[in-house]
Amino acid sequence: MERPSTLKVYSPPSYEVYGLAKNPFEQLASEGIEDVESIHVYQEVDMRLSMIISEVIGNKSSIAFSLVGPLGMGKTQRLKSIYKTISEQGGKAIYIKVDTNDILKLTRDMFNGLKPPKTRTNIFLENLSRKLGFIDRLEKMLSSTKEYKSRDIAEMLTKELSKYSYSTVLLDELENMQTASEEEKILFFEMLRHFISNMPSGCIVGFACIPDAYEEYSKIFPAFFMRLHYEFKLRPMSLDETFELVKKRLNKVRIRDTDDPVYPFTDEAIRLIHQLAKGNPRQILRLLHYVLSEASKHKFDPIDDYVVTTILEEPKNLEEYLMRIPKDYKDLVETIVYQFNGGPASYIQIAKEVKKPGVQVYDHLEELIRLGFLVGDPKGNYKVPDYVRKFLEEQEVEEKQ
Repeated sequence: MERPSTLKVYSPPSYEVYGLAKNPFEQLASEGIEDVESIHVYQEVDMRLSMIISEVIGNKSSIAFSLVGPLGMGKTQRLKSIYKTISEQGGKAIYIKVDTNDILKLTRDMFNGLKPPKTRTNIFLENLSRKLGFIDRLEKMLSSTKEYKSRDIAEMLTKELSKYSYSTVLLDELENMQTASEEEKILFFEMLRHFISNMPSGCIVGFACIPDAYEEYSKIFPAFFMRLHYEFKLRPMSLDETFELVKKRLNKVRIRDTDDPVYPFTDEAIRLIHQLAKGNPRQILRLLHYVLSEASKHKFDPIDDYVVTTILEEPKNLEEYLMRIPKDYKDLVETIVYQFNGGPASYIQIAKEVKKPGVQVYDHLEELIRLGFLVGDPKGNYKVPDYVRKFLEEQEVEEKQ
């Protein structure tokens, strides 16, 4: 039986009370925003990445780097910036968001990035390549891990990318390969090691990863990581950078002039949000978005640290708890609440219920733990916090009466 919805329908909040056209913190990832340069807060790592790109484009150098940091630190945005730059230079850019622990699929995805659009001419050339043995040879090596020849695959990749003046291979969220066997991970990193050792000129190889997985990979295959030219470890935003972020985002949507560049927030409110988010850019944006949205409903003016504390205090009921969940993750939490009575439940069980890939569901559940909406247990399962459990128990008692 389908559960009737108890959620109220609210009219969209209006931000005109603050002289704003809309909530400027809604988009968490700046790579999805037009004119991103005007709102991006540049950190030291951005300057160093710019130097790498200049070196490659100016001197036809070849560079390999890693980008390491927790979720929400801007790894994807920076990889996509490199992808865009190489594409604009007329180069071949391959960006892959790793969504598998299957090294055969991941390697195939890399080669698929080399394929031109399906025109008659390109289909003819592909058939010709098959007749000449190139495609058949690659397909054989990608038919099973026993057939996987790391050196040969790397040489084929080098040969294909050598056809371009500039090229880049970017692997995002490489932590999703963590559950592959150690033997498979060694085969894959050995392939990358051979490729980096013989990169074509004008090529950038980069990958992004969370710290725990990066450390594990480094221990398994140190020879590959010694080949990297740069290792960038992303740091949290400083308080000054957080103020700059707030000013730039608010300035883009102002419809009324103000002397205070962070209005409707006070300096104390921003300090508190920076502290609560521990400098994580995505979490800072989430908190700013939620606080501004809630404050506008009640017309709190200005939004000071007391308002922030009031809005972010523990929810008073189940409805309020569910309303606070980021919309992209709401179905996961509702599944735990309604299908598993608050948990515990494994990410595989939850993935089956919501019909989404297990790796994606796992990442989102881990993010919900980091945000404080869920807690984990020693067996690797997920459940609601104790205060939400009380809401469920109270609701159960009410339904029995």
